[in-house]
Amino acid sequence: MTYAAALGMTVLEATPERTRVAVTVGSTGLNMHGTAHGGLIFSVADEAFAIISNQHAQAVAVETHLSFFRAVREGDLLVAVATPERVGRTLATYRVEVRRGAEGEVVALFLGTVSRRETVHPAG
Repeated sequence: MTYAAALGMTVLEATPERTRVAVTVGSTGLNMHGTAHGGLIFSVADEAFAIISNQHAQAVAVETHLSFFRAVREGDLLVAVATPERVGRTLATYRVEVRRGAEGEVVALFLGTVSRRETVHPAG
């Protein structure tokens, strides 16, 4: 089982233009204040970042940053929406908005840059 699967993440969409990953905050995802642990929020953003950045190249993260804007509660659905900011030959930067619900408020903003290693060729 992968880390994302163990956390209960679901891939809703996966294209080079937009990738969406969802997770519902459960009781095991809470911090000492009873709100979503920052690691859970980071994890859903990072999963969307990993999926989108590996669509057409083998990508390895070189830098990430996450800003928290709003508290998240147990039962909230988080949807990480990843979009490209700039995709070059060797480096690519992606923006991931973590939203409460499919079209809800942005609760966190993730920016990440990857090193692109090689082109991925489709099977067949």
